Amino acid sequence: MDEPLSCLNTLRVGHSRGRLAPNKPCLLLAIICEIQSGHITTPTVAIDDKLIARYFDLYEATTGQRQSANPQLPLWHLKSEQGPSGHLWKPLFATSIATLAPQLGQPKSITALRELFTEALLDPKLFKIFQNSQRAHDACALLVNNYLHDEQYNQQDIYRYLTSALDSSEYEKHPEKLVGNVREDRQQQARSAAFRSLVLEAYDYRCAASRLRYITPDYRYLVEAAHLVPFSESQDDRPTNGLALTPNLHWAMDNHLISPGPDLKWHVSPSIDRFVADNYWLWELDGQSLVLPRSTRWQPDREALTWRMDHLQR
Repeated sequence: MDEPLSCLNTLRVGHSRGRLAPNKPCLLLAIICEIQSGHITTPTVAIDDKLIARYFDLYEATTGQRQSANPQLPLWHLKSEQGPSGHLWKPLFATSIATLAPQLGQPKSITALRELFTEALLDPKLFKIFQNSQRAHDACALLVNNYLHDEQYNQQDIYRYLTSALDSSEYEKHPEKLVGNVREDRQQQARSAAFRSLVLEAYDYRCAASRLRYITPDYRYLVEAAHLVPFSESQDDRPTNGLALTPNLHWAMDNHLISPGPDLKWHVSPSIDRFVADNYWLWELDGQSLVLPRSTRWQPDREALTWRMDHLQR
């Protein structure tokens, strides 16, 4: 046994419905995935939407359920565990409540937990282990085999999710690799997952056309990642070849009814009858500005926008 990883063998996980509870293992798996993707870059872990959404994904892959995930439970109780060099997880409480923290009860929601702390310190030695790709794989296998082996859990779905997440992490850290021919299905799945993650985060989960942004209480996103130049033609999964769009507008763009132009405005096909009330949701976009990514690094490629305009229905 890798000695620094031995702390993962002794988690106090409790029981749920006669089986080992998946909460702490799923949180640690989520943290490993986020470290591997480059989203978590220091031992100080932000309790942000991306980490919480990852936890929901893993909980659902494990149990087949999503709405009962309750991320506040492991985010709170993981502080009782020991890591290889000290506390495995140390919440960084707000100064105003730091002295009262030991007497505080378990928060009842993720919102209540974030009022107490929005960052926690992961054992620095464990953080360095999780940064290494092979040891991250070893840690994931250890957690799944030790705590998620019950026949009621979907081990096949867990490993499928982790394989995709860890494969896509290399692309998330190096998006320049997201272009060129795809050799196998596993590579395509990893690239697609990285494309989706990078595009949605770049647009802060907001539709580039309607400006709608909605995240459900169990962290599902309203928007989808849409290719500007279809992958079949471009072999390009870089975020600059993508937009975040609601499903209906993704469909409309793919069917060339609307197009973002190099002028960074939306254009509507003249084939859309503006005098039909049911078409209002399309033609109201005409001339509207695109919602652009938070970082200029991910702004849509001008040649890809030109391709879209050239293919707008006339």
